[in-house]
Amino acid sequence: MTIELDSLDRAIIAELEQDGRRAFREIARSLDVSEGTVRSRFRRLEDGGILKITAFADPGRFSSARLALLFLKVAPGHHDHVVTELTACAEVSYVSTTLGRADVFAQVLTADDTELWRFLQERVRPLDGVLETECTLEVAVHKLWFDKNGSTKATPRPRA
Repeated sequence: MTIELDSLDRAIIAELEQDGRRAFREIARSLDVSEGTVRSRFRRLEDGGILKITAFADPGRFSSARLALLFLKVAPGHHDHVVTELTACAEVSYVSTTLGRADVFAQVLTADDTELWRFLQERVRPLDGVLETECTLEVAVHKLWFDKNGSTKATPRPRA
C-alpha cells in the first residue's frame, strides 16, 4: 500500500521530528488545523508504515556501549534472507538495502566490544549469503534529522 503525502502530512512529520512526544493539540495549533485532523493523519501515517515514533539513546554517552555500522555484501538470491535475519536481532536498530560497495547496511548497538565481536562472529558472518562484512564504529552522533526548513539539527559534543 503506497500512501501519497501532501503538504499537511509533511508538516505533521516535520513537527514530530522536532519532538516525537509533542501533543497533537500543539501540532494542530501550530499548523492551524483541528486536533482530530492531526490525530487521524498520524494514525494513517503510522498504520501505513511511514511514521514510527522511537527514542534514541546516544551510545557515545554510555561508558562502554558500541554503536557499529555494518556494510554487508550479499550473494545473489540471499538478500531477503539476510534482511529478515538482521531485522529479527535485538542488537540491530536499523536495516536498509544499499547500492554501492555493500548490499545491506545495518546499525548495531551492543553493550561493549566483546559483545560486538560475538555478535559479528556468531550471528552475522555465519548467515547464509553473507559474502563480506565491514564494521565501522560510530563514536559520536552529530546529526539525526532535518527540520521542516531542510536545515540540520546538530548536537556537537566534545569527546573526552
